[in-house]
Formats: sequence, C-alpha cells, structure tokens
Amino acid sequence: MSVRKRGGVYHYQFQIKNQTYYGTFLDAKSDAEARKLEKDEKAKVRLGLRNEDKPIDGDFCAFVNDVYLPYARENKRSYKHDEFRCKVLTEYFAGQLFSGITMLDVVRFIKYRLSTKIRRHNQVSPPTKLRSPVTVHKEVGLLSSIFNMAIVQKTALENPCRNIPRTVRKKIPMRKKRQCPMTPEKEILLFENGLTGRYAHLRPLCLFDRNTGLRFGELSRLERDHVNLDADVKWVEVDGEYHEVPRDCFIVVKSKNGKSRVIPLNAEARSVAVHQLSDATVSQFVFPSNRTKEQIKEVKKGFAGACRKAGIPYGLGVRGGITFHNLRHWFSTRLEDLGVSKTVRRDLLGHEPRDITDDYTHSTIEMRRRAVARLCQAWGEDLTQNEEMSGKSLASA
Repeated sequence: MSVRKRGGVYHYQFQIKNQTYYGTFLDAKSDAEARKLEKDEKAKVRLGLRNEDKPIDGDFCAFVNDVYLPYARENKRSYKHDEFRCKVLTEYFAGQLFSGITMLDVVRFIKYRLSTKIRRHNQVSPPTKLRSPVTVHKEVGLLSSIFNMAIVQKTALENPCRNIPRTVRKKIPMRKKRQCPMTPEKEILLFENGLTGRYAHLRPLCLFDRNTGLRFGELSRLERDHVNLDADVKWVEVDGEYHEVPRDCFIVVKSKNGKSRVIPLNAEARSVAVHQLSDATVSQFVFPSNRTKEQIKEVKKGFAGACRKAGIPYGLGVRGGITFHNLRHWFSTRLEDLGVSKTVRRDLLGHEPRDITDDYTHSTIEMRRRAVARLCQAWGEDLTQNEEMSGKSLASA
C-alpha cells in the first residue's frame, strides 16, 4: 500500500516511469479519502501538472555539512558529539548520494567500525583495543537522524537504517551493562591511601560524588550559585524558568536528559561544599581545575594515579578495574542496599521514567533528603568498622 498513516498524518509515495513522488495529505480524515487524494496526485503527474517535482536525491556530505551540522549547533546541546561523529560518517560515505547508500552499505559500515581499533589518550604504542559496539550504535543512530532530516527536507527518499537486520543490531547494543567493580574494601583503600599526597586535591570531588552520585560533567559544571547552604529557600533560573532550591540542597541545571533536578546535601557532602565555597580561589565553579582555576576538564589521569597509589586496578578494560564513574554506580548500589526505593534513586540519579507508572510516581525532596542522610550514616559505619579492624582512622588520611 502506497498510502500510510504516521503520527496522525497520511503520507503517500508512488513511482511513475522510474521516478518517485511523495508527500503528505494534511487534510485527509480517513484511509478512503487519502487513497482518493493519491489518485488525484497520480493523475496530475500523468497530465504533466507536477513538473515542479524533481528526482529525490542529494549529496550526503554536502547535506551533513550545510544542513544537519548547522541545525545541531543551533538546537542541540550535544552538538559537539555530532561534529566528531559526522566526521566519521562523511569520511566513510564521501562522494555518495543519499540514493547510493543502501541497507547493505550501512551493514558494511557497522562491520568496518567494529573491526577498527582505538588509541587511548596520550597512548604512544599502536592501538590494541577494538572499538566499543556502543560507540558504533551512536554513530548509526546519528546516521539515521541525518536520513530522517533529509527525508523531511526532500533530499532523500528513505532511511536504510530502518531495515538493518536484527542479527546485526544485536552486535551494536544501546549500552553495555557492566557489574560495578567497586567494593567496600576498594573504597576504603581509595579514600585512605589513594586520595592523599599529590592526589589530595581530588579528595573533595570524590567525597562529594560518592554522596550525590553526579556524573562528572554535572560535577564540573556545578557553580557556586547552584548551591544553597542558607536557611531560606533559594531560586535559580534555568532556561527562563525559576526552580526552588531548599536549604542544604543544590540544583543540577544541565543533566544528560536535558532536565534539571534538585539534590539534598547530607552531612558529608555539605561539609565538602562548605569547604569549597569558603576557599578564596573558588570563584564560579565549586570544583575548579587545580591548575587553571576554571572549569575542570577531566580527572582520568589523577584518578588513575590515586588508584595505583592505593593498589587498586584502574580502567574499564582491566579485570576488577574501577573508574571515576564507578562512584556514581556505587552511590546507587549503596542506596539500594539501604532499602531506598527505585523511584528515589531514579530522581537522585536523573534517569528518565521507563513507563507510565514511573512517570506518575515521583519522590519528594524530603524523601531524597532522608535517603542521602542514611547513606552518610552508612559511610560512618564503614569507617568505624575499618578503624576497629586496622586501628587506623580514615579521617587522618
């Protein structure tokens, strides 16, 4: 059938003399009416009344550089990711028209990307690790978005990414689920032995993160004005709207899902915030770069050094290795162990609801406040147990 209803609108597509014609019937109210309008369109073509229609085709790279990327820079927060992924796509599909990129071409692209190896930052030796399937999934997702925009702009006719076989899709999952390699023993070693000396500047950042579960990007963008240590309520403007930040709370204004969220400070996180905000060198960002005093860019090298100093494996590709992001996983894991509900953990972590029931279920600020308070109490119990076992105090580290 050449007439289909999508999103409440009827779309048509047909071929006459090897030329494709397509469009929408915005006024059609039923299938019968849409089919009648399609017959009228075919009659117009045969009578030469649609000479304005041109064969639908366009240069892939030109469209990406002239149409898609300018749109992404203007409308998407993640445009920088689109830029380097578009570079990969334009290099592979260079010189091709949209009509020349088939489903089999996309499958070959997937196979090629999965077979290539990557080089880590500052790695001098030849690359040895294969590219992550999750990375390839994001690249194919972007390719599909480009085709969808090209169809709307009448530059492409169809999206070949929609027809990728299921067996191939299984090779590029949306995300790779990993077990959290953090353990109470590793946590104690990290904070007692690792985050000291030359790595002591990372200690406030890590202490704050294990009590709030923030992503690194959210931590690095946290500003002084986003934190409320006063007794009165504070109002913070985000994209033209004012959000209430109660006492001893802070707001994440730019989360991964595009929404802001308010997180309470337990005793340990509040202590870190007071320490940071009382530092004269902290002007805008709560956790500035130790070198530039501006927004911190990365902690991988410093955190890896702290792990080595503590005798803990570091890295995703290392057996039992941890990364800075595992502090966020550990935050959620400990909350679950303490009996905190999934709804409260979801709202603290800034995850999207999975279904209608989740969408109708919310946590209050007091529920979140009680959850992180219990977490702080658990940290204290861990410290007490460790002192009894080792005779040493982590507080003196």
